[in-house]
Amino acid sequence: MRTVETLKGTKYYSTKEQILKEKILETIKEVLQKYGFNPIETPVLQLYKLLASKYICGEEILDECYRLKDRGKRDLGLRYELTVTLAPFLSENQNLKLPFKKYEIGKIFRDGPLKKSRLREFTQADFDVIGAESKLADLEILAIYEEVFKKLGLDTEIFINNRKILVGMLEYAGIKKNQNSVILTIDKLEKISEKGIKKELKEKGLKEEQIKKLFQILNIKGKNKEILENLKNKLETKNGKEGLEEMEELLGLIENYKLKTVKISPSLARGLNYYTGTIYEVFSKKKETTSSLGAGGRYDNLFKNLLDRELPSVGGSFGVDAIVSIMKPKKKSNVQIYLISVGLKEKDYLPVLKELRKELNVDFNLMGKGVSKNLEFANKNQIPFCIIIGGDEIKDKKVKLKNMNRKEEKLMTLKEAVKVIRQSTRQKID
Repeated sequence: MRTVETLKGTKYYSTKEQILKEKILETIKEVLQKYGFNPIETPVLQLYKLLASKYICGEEILDECYRLKDRGKRDLGLRYELTVTLAPFLSENQNLKLPFKKYEIGKIFRDGPLKKSRLREFTQADFDVIGAESKLADLEILAIYEEVFKKLGLDTEIFINNRKILVGMLEYAGIKKNQNSVILTIDKLEKISEKGIKKELKEKGLKEEQIKKLFQILNIKGKNKEILENLKNKLETKNGKEGLEEMEELLGLIENYKLKTVKISPSLARGLNYYTGTIYEVFSKKKETTSSLGAGGRYDNLFKNLLDRELPSVGGSFGVDAIVSIMKPKKKSNVQIYLISVGLKEKDYLPVLKELRKELNVDFNLMGKGVSKNLEFANKNQIPFCIIIGGDEIKDKKVKLKNMNRKEEKLMTLKEAVKVIRQSTRQKID
């Protein structure tokens, strides 16, 4: 067979991987709905002037935006994240009751540098609380992260910081110009070395003393309360103090709700311009990937700037492809049972097939193969059960149920077989 070239930075999911991906998404949806979130959908294709708005992103992120023109020569782009598409959505739905808790799952496109577990086209699951200023909304986001990753069986840490603390840190270091550009560099600290960060900061015009003072803050370690006290001794500007007050309030809520995996990280930065308060990222403790498994933050001014409407908001996203990359897919098929007919005409076995499909995922022989070949096919695709029917089984109103894992066969009624299969295939995520 001739090979076909594939585009770098894109991924083709095998059946095993896609089954796992869909199970992950089911888990995310289940938790979000439990917390009162409802689904929406927005277009991938957007007007470029919205994507390029000064209120949304910095130059480095905009450089990754895919840009195109339609037949009418309109300037368009592919969305590089899902929060930006909320502006036109809210403009079309101005009578929503607040707070509005929504989630959206969709494709994101970024023409960024290629590396392991970083794609140009990837799936995000975004969730937001729109119209709520309370830190309880921030708590909701963090609680969802902790519950989802616990259900997925992943050992993770949620790192939090505050945009005002970051600005206070820059002010402490005497950095007044190009603050967002510096934050974009700090944002890479989990991905490249400290030496690499210092080199990039020098290239952006920072002095040695400024970089030194910056890393005095970035390298603060310890328990949450210890970090908070250490920061209080250093950050004395209005921004710094406000950020620390907000962080202290949120930590109190985290303690009351008994979240276990949330940690303050002074080095955590998020590059998008619209963040105003709490920011967070989720990483695997085992470091299987340098990419975050989830990220987000508070953005109280975005819709005020774009829609001239006060809508304080907070949200987060799951990096679905990054999560898939560190989990081990096992299931090759969602089929629960494979029907094998022996010497029967279609009129004899098709009613059995239809009856089985009322309750189970069922496949059957389409190619006229014998029993051994069909069993081999079912085994290779990890289908847990086969039902074998021939003339005798039809006459006795029975079926032969074969457990493919135990290599056991048993004669029983169709109703009994369905009951056995249903009990055996109630599985957790692989």
